[in-house]
Amino acid sequence: MWTFYDDYIDALKAIAEPTRFRLTRLCAQGELTVSELMRIVGQSQPRVSRHLKLLQDAGVLESFREQHWVFYRVAQNAHCQQLISGLLKQLPMDDDLMELDQARLNELRDARAKLSEEFVETEVPDWLRLHEYHGDELRFSDAVKKALAGRDVGHLLDIATGTGRMLKIAGPLADSGVGIDLSKKMVMVARNALAEADLPHLTVRQEDMYQMRFPARHFDTVTIDQVLYFASNPDALIKEATRVLKPNGRLLLVAFTEAVEAKTPPSVSIAISDIQHWLEEAGLKITATNVLPGDVLDISLLVSEKTKDRP
Repeated sequence: MWTFYDDYIDALKAIAEPTRFRLTRLCAQGELTVSELMRIVGQSQPRVSRHLKLLQDAGVLESFREQHWVFYRVAQNAHCQQLISGLLKQLPMDDDLMELDQARLNELRDARAKLSEEFVETEVPDWLRLHEYHGDELRFSDAVKKALAGRDVGHLLDIATGTGRMLKIAGPLADSGVGIDLSKKMVMVARNALAEADLPHLTVRQEDMYQMRFPARHFDTVTIDQVLYFASNPDALIKEATRVLKPNGRLLLVAFTEAVEAKTPPSVSIAISDIQHWLEEAGLKITATNVLPGDVLDISLLVSEKTKDRP
């Protein structure tokens, strides 16, 4: 945690250099790799890497590795966020160099968006058709926000984030957050979605949802949106989600359940009794259930609280 004096001074010293200030401004807008930053600021890899190391050593930036790439962004602690936000607000809007940086960043984002769109159109249309069963997206979004109301969302984890839909709904309510997905391409799609939604306090990582690299008791809120049907071991998934949840933290689980009036429902529904059993077996206490009726499938939102740690 930052101290009021020493860490602020170290951060200001690190930022107080033209290239490092540019890099800080860029990383405040989202996650960028060294090669992407090189293209934007027009400097060599050794020089950019050196600047990034100084910024990271001073606590201004943080990084994470994703296969062969290392991504950088502004550190997500509140003190650093306040400092960087305050400094950036003082910048003139018509600076030529910043306008050039921004234009190059926008070009990079456009290229990311094109790759993301091509992937979604060619490789996941069947999966996206399931969204048709959600009916009105505004109704669903309102139901999620209502389910999470009453307490701070805090540090958020969205498991198997897919296109980042849940992050876009719940993310604005969170102080910080992470979405994970095993698919490298879906991570790319979700990362682009966060950039378009202007949610730089959120990040996306490639992770195995059954063996996440996060420490125990790490997140205030965990969301699992329409994943159980695709999970080979839903019981194990919920137990792993519970492991990374803080004591008294909340899990919001969303799943298709069979509509009462449906004659031939699609085979993507989960028995709500099974869901309740898995939650209870993981040491979670169900505190709220909301069922959104549908013509073919209902959408069930279950909120549960972590009551105790399991060995």
